[in-house]
Amino acid sequence: MCSPSLALGGVQAAGGVMGAMGQHRAQQAAVARQNQIQEQQYQQQLRIQQEKDRVKKEKHTADLQNHAQALSDYQKQLELTQLETNRAMAVAKQKKTERNTKASFDLEAAVAKSIQAQGQTLSTGKSGQSFLLSVEQNKRSLGFATAQIEQQMYDTNKAFNLENQGILMQQYNQDASAYSSLPGHPTAAKASTIPYKPIPIAGPSKMALMGNMIGAVGSGVSTAVTTQRAIQGGDKALTWPWSKS
Repeated sequence: MCSPSLALGGVQAAGGVMGAMGQHRAQQAAVARQNQIQEQQYQQQLRIQQEKDRVKKEKHTADLQNHAQALSDYQKQLELTQLETNRAMAVAKQKKTERNTKASFDLEAAVAKSIQAQGQTLSTGKSGQSFLLSVEQNKRSLGFATAQIEQQMYDTNKAFNLENQGILMQQYNQDASAYSSLPGHPTAAKASTIPYKPIPIAGPSKMALMGNMIGAVGSGVSTAVTTQRAIQGGDKALTWPWSKS
């Protein structure tokens, strides 16, 4: 039969070993759980940053499309403004041409009238002071008519130039207003900062487990020795349960 001291020591040693192993496994489980939590948090933060970058990318793409559309609308507006400018300048030129044409006809009519009057004067056959006065009066009338028509043509050309300047200034203002309405060129947003990958927590050392197990066995042996001494009593020599009698 197995002696009580040996049994007690074996039980204590076995219990100590089991306790050391249980503690070791509990520590391993706690460390594994902590590492799992850290990894889950890291993956969640990573997904959040990726989603933010996706939203930024989609917004930048939409901004580029809107900017391209704005540029297209701006070019169309410039073309329409240029067409309107060309039309307005053509109208102004047509008015100038009509006025100058009328002035030319008026000048021709004045010259013809002067020639007719001069011919009538000559046909009278008169001479002397009255004849000279009639000729001078005819010249003055032609000169006044010519000066008036030339002044009209000068005023017409001046008005045409001023009108053209006003048309060009209006075109410039419309083009400048269209340009100022253009949105700025979109700039890509800075990418989100990637979260730091967590460093795994080291689990309990196997050497520590072996040390605890050896300590448990030693404690069991010590308990067995102490118990055996108590059974044999006092100062008697220690006899191991497994030694020969």
